[in-house]
Amino acid sequence: MYNPNLASAEPPKITVISARKRETAKLRVAAYARVSSDSEDQQNSYIAQVDYYTRHIAGHEGWELADIYADEGISGLVASKRDDFNRMVQDCRDGKIDRILVKSISRFARNTKEYIQYVRELLRLGISIHFEKENIDTGKMTSEQIATIYGAFSQMESQNHSNNMRISARMRMEKGDYVSPSAPYGYKLEERTLAVIPEQAEVVRRIFTAYLSGQGKDDIANELNQLGIPRTKDRKMWYSTTIGYVLTNISYTGDMVWQKSFATNDIPFRQVRNKGEKPKYFVENCHEPIVSKDEFQRVQALMELRRAQAVDTVSSALLAKKLHCGNCGTLFRRKIDNEKVYWTCRRHDSNKDLCPISQIPEEQIITAILRMYHKLKRHREQILSPLLNQLTDLREKELRSNRKINDIDKEIAQLTEQNLVLVRLKSKGYVDSALYLSQTGEIDFKLRELRNLRRRIMEATGEDKQIKATEAMLDYLESSTEHLGELAEELFETLVESITITSETEMNLNLYNGLTLKETMERTVR
Repeated sequence: MYNPNLASAEPPKITVISARKRETAKLRVAAYARVSSDSEDQQNSYIAQVDYYTRHIAGHEGWELADIYADEGISGLVASKRDDFNRMVQDCRDGKIDRILVKSISRFARNTKEYIQYVRELLRLGISIHFEKENIDTGKMTSEQIATIYGAFSQMESQNHSNNMRISARMRMEKGDYVSPSAPYGYKLEERTLAVIPEQAEVVRRIFTAYLSGQGKDDIANELNQLGIPRTKDRKMWYSTTIGYVLTNISYTGDMVWQKSFATNDIPFRQVRNKGEKPKYFVENCHEPIVSKDEFQRVQALMELRRAQAVDTVSSALLAKKLHCGNCGTLFRRKIDNEKVYWTCRRHDSNKDLCPISQIPEEQIITAILRMYHKLKRHREQILSPLLNQLTDLREKELRSNRKINDIDKEIAQLTEQNLVLVRLKSKGYVDSALYLSQTGEIDFKLRELRNLRRRIMEATGEDKQIKATEAMLDYLESSTEHLGELAEELFETLVESITITSETEMNLNLYNGLTLKETMERTVR
């Protein structure tokens, strides 16, 4: 039977169940480091930056290392040339990073436009950037004005640096202490002068001898390609324009012309041909010659003679198999009427009712072709360079299905992961600095070897016809005469595959890389 007095005599037993400690997710922090040259001191600075950020991130309890991104020996002016920077941005887009640490804005970018573009994108993704030197945290900014100002300062710093370098280079030229930053084929830079590379020098002499013996530039290029003689490690093929560049390069006589080109003032800087805007400096006997001055002058005289002999006949011969009718598809034929040269559709010429496109003066056609050439030469960086990049990217995507390439990519990924593990172990003090540098150095060496092997396999797989054609076109446009006043054989060999006459006033120039350019033919008024 229930006894209420007994129940009240015993107090209730209470056990406290502690509240669960709320777990807070760690902030995934990445660091970006960049050095602007490959000098030994800068390399040490690069290692120091990686080591610093590894320890710095590990020292924060609420942080975890996402990754350390670093580009060595690469300018900050153009983001597209920084592989690790682009990898970091992609990881941000993939949601792998919450915060980025950078030593200074100039390490992040020196191009204000790109700088603001990436800061805005990362802010939209909820990712903050802390610039240590300027003490700016984009996550705490109420506006982008401060960041814009610093970005402008960074661009100004780069422009000032570039201007200082230009002034310094000009002073060295005037004193005769200037050293060319690049060496022409046949030479290498050695102890502040051009030193002859014997095997390449023999190729240069072979080119000069062949031309003086009567061979054309195209024949010489084909012969070198058939023999498998490479130009440089980056460019394998020889073209008639390349041969022309060798034959007209005065450097092979031991003399030099400095400042044949110069950098523009605007970012991104571009090298343009010096057409009198800046002074040039002619330097005699400044290095060992490969050919004699007499041989060089005889080649120039022969080239001029061949050009003069070709003036009256080359235009007609070059156009003979290039001109097609856009209406009926037949070839145009050449005819002379009242001592004037015309080109006409064969079907129209036999019966005007068969095709409406009438005859066109040869001078009108040539003028339009040369106008197209000058436009393409002037705007090649805006037209052909982006196309070459797109074609190369497309070929890379196609090659990803290649089994050897995939195996190499997997090995590169594994080595990269090993590198990250080493970074984490170093941050926790499990690996000393000497072992860390040794191991990462070995991994970096293997990565370089694998990337070189990958490039060789890609090259051996065969280049796309459009890529080769576009490279040849760029090569020709960079080295050809600035003010071409007459049709040249190389122009048709390298640029124009065919010409379609669509009306008496318009033509389509079909280029070897698949591009078609429309050009107007304006009647010449005498």
